[in-house]
Amino acid sequence: MNSTPSATDGSQPSETPVFQPPDAPRDPEALVREAFDDIALVTGGVAVLHHLDDDLIWTLMRRLDGIRVRLLRDLKGLSPRELFDRHPSKPPRVHAAVEEFLFRNRAGMGE
Repeated sequence: MNSTPSATDGSQPSETPVFQPPDAPRDPEALVREAFDDIALVTGGVAVLHHLDDDLIWTLMRRLDGIRVRLLRDLKGLSPRELFDRHPSKPPRVHAAVEEFLFRNRAGMGE
């Protein structure tokens, strides 16, 4: 373990961050969790700025959480949960901005 004295008083050892080159592969689970954090923060910011209804945000976050759980279970090679999903994965109507995002995501555009 690499440790250096603390910058505060010089007596407390602290771990030295491990350098990871920019081209080194990152842990897929960490990348997924980081992406979901970003999505949640963007959603929360939009909700506050546009005074969106609390029920809408709670529904959106529950569905996002279901996606998060399913994706992380898939990454870990775990079997899917056999729970009844009361919420369909795709709503009957989709906003035009969502349709454009889905198209760009599926086509791999901008990467």
